[in-house]
Amino acid sequence: MKRSIGAASGAFLLALSLFPSAAFPVLYIDINAPGGKRMPIAVADVAVGSGDPSLSRGIPTILSDDLALTDLFDLIPPTAHLETVTAAHFSGKPLSFPGWKLIGAEAVVIGTVTARGDRLSVEMRLYDATQGTLLVGKRYTGTPTQLRSIVHKFANEIVYTFTGVRGVFGTEIAFSARSGKSKGKELYIVGMDGQDLRKVTDNRSFNLFPRWSPDGQWLAYTSYRTGAPNVYLRNVSTGTEKEVVRFGGSKAPGGFSPDGVWLYAGVSQAGNSDIYRVRVVGGAAEKVAEGWGLEVSPSPSPDGRRIAFVSDRGGSPQIYVKTVGVAGETRISTGTGYATSPSWSPAGDRIAYTARSGGRFVVATVAPDGTGLREVASAADGDCEDPSFSPDGRSLVYTYRKKGYSALKIIASDGRRQRTLVSGLGDAGSPAWSPGR
Repeated sequence: MKRSIGAASGAFLLALSLFPSAAFPVLYIDINAPGGKRMPIAVADVAVGSGDPSLSRGIPTILSDDLALTDLFDLIPPTAHLETVTAAHFSGKPLSFPGWKLIGAEAVVIGTVTARGDRLSVEMRLYDATQGTLLVGKRYTGTPTQLRSIVHKFANEIVYTFTGVRGVFGTEIAFSARSGKSKGKELYIVGMDGQDLRKVTDNRSFNLFPRWSPDGQWLAYTSYRTGAPNVYLRNVSTGTEKEVVRFGGSKAPGGFSPDGVWLYAGVSQAGNSDIYRVRVVGGAAEKVAEGWGLEVSPSPSPDGRRIAFVSDRGGSPQIYVKTVGVAGETRISTGTGYATSPSWSPAGDRIAYTARSGGRFVVATVAPDGTGLREVASAADGDCEDPSFSPDGRSLVYTYRKKGYSALKIIASDGRRQRTLVSGLGDAGSPAWSPGR
């Protein structure tokens, strides 16, 4: 039996694999096939051993909402279910798989939950309804406040079982926004499902450009709370902070090296901005890219060997790619317009950025050698800016703006579908998607 223990919401959440998992997932769904077959799946009401009876439908609702976001599954409506799941199904009673097949389900999820005081025990199972076989079973223990995290974890198990790719449920997006009539901007974090929005900073200053560390424990960001722009590292769980870039004038973090040792940042000195990497521990700095113009917004590649960054050396801001430690760089954005805010995909095969097209800002992606340009997000009535890839590379979060309104939106990396993540806050921007968890 495999055990894994991780911290969540300030408490421990224990996950147990109840049954041996295959060395490799059974690939039922090809995520690279646009418009491909969706998996018909039924998520049954869970059996409640003790505790709040509303959990019976509350857990399946969270799980169904997660699966719907993937665009990989067709959810069989609960009103069509012919069988009621009970505690007996977890102590030897078999499911009636012909009944589930009769309503069109090719997979079935069942669960049971017990709540005692401040402890919660949840067992979830995923079955192949056609073969009548168990695909994955997990038992989780935690606190009631961790229920959503528990369900997200099992949603990730389902996605992995059917696709071979880890799901992104439980990941979060950090961004900056103005609250109410405040003149400054604070940092916020929200779940990728749009839930659990919370304010991270509260110093009534300008707090900008949040960037996640590879372990998801820290945010690097620029704050003007002392009157000057300084770059800080903030522990997301504890709130502890430390200043990390201690030189230069204007400065903004761009991203961490994959091992978390270096933080890349654009730093201005004597009126000129260049790209540096700064050791997170110790603060030693190395210049990585320089020129007579403006060099900002560095985004390290997943293998840490290259960076994408913005330079106006050609007369307007454009995207360049450079191998770290090697002279020279290659411009990958096209045209004479405006290109900024590069974000490298987790697989290293695409770079997303903001481009000016037809008088509006749009989100585009391109291969690291400048080929295969694709426009992903655009709006006739506003601008699309500041893209950031999801940990699985299947989605992008970006800022949508029009006069007097801003929102964060998530769009598939092929541009086929999108949804609003956050709206209602003023001047939202600079979203950054956390690493997988």
